[in-house]
Amino acid sequence: MTLAHTALGTLRGVRSAGVRAFKGVRYAAPARRFTAPSPALPWQGVEDAVAPGAPAPQRPGRMGWVPGLEIDPAAGREDCLFLNIWTPSCEGRRPVLVFLHGGAFVFGSGTQRMYDGAALARDHGLVVVTVNYRLGLSGFWYGDAVPANLALRDQIAALEWVRDHIAAFGGDPAEVTLGGHSAGGTSVLALLASAPGLFARAVAMSPVPYGFATRDEAGAWTAAARRALGAEPSEVPLADLLAAEETAVRSAPPVGGLLPVAPVVDGDLLAAHPLDAIRSGAAAPVPLLVTTVTEEARLFAAIGSGDLDTREIFHRPAEEVVRAHRGRARHLVCDHRSPMSRGGIELGACHLVDVPLYFGNHGSPLTGSGPGVAARAGAMTKAFARFCRGEETSDRSGP
Repeated sequence: MTLAHTALGTLRGVRSAGVRAFKGVRYAAPARRFTAPSPALPWQGVEDAVAPGAPAPQRPGRMGWVPGLEIDPAAGREDCLFLNIWTPSCEGRRPVLVFLHGGAFVFGSGTQRMYDGAALARDHGLVVVTVNYRLGLSGFWYGDAVPANLALRDQIAALEWVRDHIAAFGGDPAEVTLGGHSAGGTSVLALLASAPGLFARAVAMSPVPYGFATRDEAGAWTAAARRALGAEPSEVPLADLLAAEETAVRSAPPVGGLLPVAPVVDGDLLAAHPLDAIRSGAAAPVPLLVTTVTEEARLFAAIGSGDLDTREIFHRPAEEVVRAHRGRARHLVCDHRSPMSRGGIELGACHLVDVPLYFGNHGSPLTGSGPGVAARAGAMTKAFARFCRGEETSDRSGP
């Protein structure tokens, strides 16, 4: 066991193989449906932080078969605003990585094995934080006096908690890298404009830069959910809310060509489309790393999502972000091919295959194993950690 003494109280974590882990840490008070997050409450004595907190409520995802993304949707609870921390030591000051999970804003958790921070903490000296945030209707209900973009507000609350408390875990609040993959990477682009000052660097892995809804689009999908509910949404059972979400998702085309649910450019938290904010210089000019893989769409083809255009959804917008960003920016493209197949489709260099390589969690059926995979993962993890330590270069073009 190991202890961390925060301003809110003392947490008991677990020490193993050179890493101290604290899981199921509340970064906000228990979430109330359709209500903005409020600060976490102090406690007396020592609280255990040895097991993950509940994930956000979610329907069974179509990615649960991917090694490293296993999750039990039945474990979802509205009281879900937890984070997890891996650190080499609670002493000293180390760079911090705060990472937002993917899952198309309807699926996932910060405790999925793919995002385990132990290797980055143990081998590269980072303090790694992963975050749960609200999903689907709970995170993106629009209208009815509900604060827009509750999921993004949750993420900002987590960053504020890190600012105020990460020093107790050996982290430096002035050296925070905000990272995320897919929906999480899309969130990073949003937070460049809506959460300035809370991070010093940013990493957007396979983001969907055009994955932001207009107010009309957000209003339409919320109206579809309201019709499906036929009752007051703040009072219905959670199962009914999830069923209405499924109906609403089927009622509209995906946002940005991919996302069933998306943050809304509401004129408040998102005053402008994040790409417009980047172009105009309204986004924080922090060093930015954008990553993609060469065959992103193969994963979606394997789950029956049709013939998506990797270049139009991922590559071209990523290049646009890097060109427009006012700070240092770089686009890395990974061509590592997964040996897995599903439904007769080879996954190849698909969406997600690079994440365990960057995190040092390779060796699964998704990445493959062997000396070549280990060498490539070692190089990618090292480069990723160097960026998170502030050792990035000013190269704007590629690997």
